[in-house]
Amino acid sequence: MSSAGEGSVPNIGIMGAGAIGLYVGGMLAHSGAPVAFAARGRTLDSIARGLALTRYDGFKAELKPVQYRFGGAECLADCDIILFCTKSGDTEAAARELSVCLKPGATVISLQNGVGNVDVLNTILPDHEIVAGTVPFNVVRLSPNAVHCAMEGKVLVGPSAASGKLAVLAKGSGLKLDVHQDLEAVQWGKLLLNLNNGLNVLSGLPLRQQFDDPGYRTVLAMAMDELLQALDAAGIRAIGATRTNPRLIPKVLRLPTWLFRIAARQQLKMDDTARSSSWDDLRAGREPETRFLNGAVVSLAETHDRTAPVNQLICRLVDDAFAARASPALLGSDLLAIARAAAIR
Repeated sequence: MSSAGEGSVPNIGIMGAGAIGLYVGGMLAHSGAPVAFAARGRTLDSIARGLALTRYDGFKAELKPVQYRFGGAECLADCDIILFCTKSGDTEAAARELSVCLKPGATVISLQNGVGNVDVLNTILPDHEIVAGTVPFNVVRLSPNAVHCAMEGKVLVGPSAASGKLAVLAKGSGLKLDVHQDLEAVQWGKLLLNLNNGLNVLSGLPLRQQFDDPGYRTVLAMAMDELLQALDAAGIRAIGATRTNPRLIPKVLRLPTWLFRIAARQQLKMDDTARSSSWDDLRAGREPETRFLNGAVVSLAETHDRTAPVNQLICRLVDDAFAARASPALLGSDLLAIARAAAIR
C-alpha cells in the first residue's frame, strides 16, 4: 500500500467492519483506493472470500479479496486515515487495540453514532488527530460479507487535511461525502434521527412500515421534543443531518399518515429493506447502543435540571427486548399509551 505523502493517495483503514465500515470501505476499495479492514471471527472469514455491495438506486458491486486487505488491527499499521466505525460501547476497547499499531501522524475519523466517541478517542489516542464524522443514512447487513445501502445520504466529516484527501477519494468512488465545518452541531442533529433506532427494535418492522404507524411517529416526535428542549437548556446548536430542519421533524412526524408520506418522499429516498442498526444489533446478539443515544438525551436533560421520561422509557424497553433476544413487536398505539403515561408522571 502507498504512503500518504503530499499529493499521494492515503492508505485507508476501517476499524469496525460492521455494516457502515464494510459499505464505506467497500465503496472506496471498489474505486481502487487502498483499503484495509480490521475484522474478526465470522466477518473476517467471510470478507476473505469477497465483499458484496448494493444500494437503493440499483448499484451493485462484487469485490474480490485482492481489491482490499483484511486481518486484525495490526493490518492497519501502515494506514494514514482510520475510519473508526465500531459500536459506541466498543470505542474504548477498540481504541486501545488500535493504539498498539497506529502509525505516527495517522488521523482517526469517527463515523459512529452518538456524541461522545471523539472525547473517548482523544483520551486514548492523544498523539493523533481525531476528527468527528457521521453517517446519516441506513446500511443493512445482509450477510457477514454483504451490505446494502437502503437510503440516500452523504457521509459527513469535520475539517482536517485527512478529510480533504478522503473527500477526493470519495469523488471517484460513488460514495457521497462532504466536509462540514460544524460537525458537533451535525452530530446532535444526527442523534435526533438516531432516537428512532430503539423504536425500530420495539416495532420489529422495516423502517418504512414503522413510519406508516402514527403511534410510532408520535412517540418518536415526543422523544425528539425532549432532546430539542435539553439542547435549548444547554445552549447547544443542532444542524440537520438531512435536508429537513431538525426543529421541523417532530411536526412532520405528527402529520396525518397520507400527508406524512408525501413529505417523506420529497425529503428522503428509502427502500423497503431499511432497518436501524439497533435492529441489526438485536439480531446479532450484541449489546444495545441505546444508552449512547436515548440515554444521552436523559443525561443531557438531567444535567440541566430537566427530565426526558420518553427517552428513559425507550431505554428500558429496549434493554428488555435485548434481554429477551427478541422484539416485543409492540403496536404503535400501545407504545404511545405507555409513553403518554410516562410523560405525565
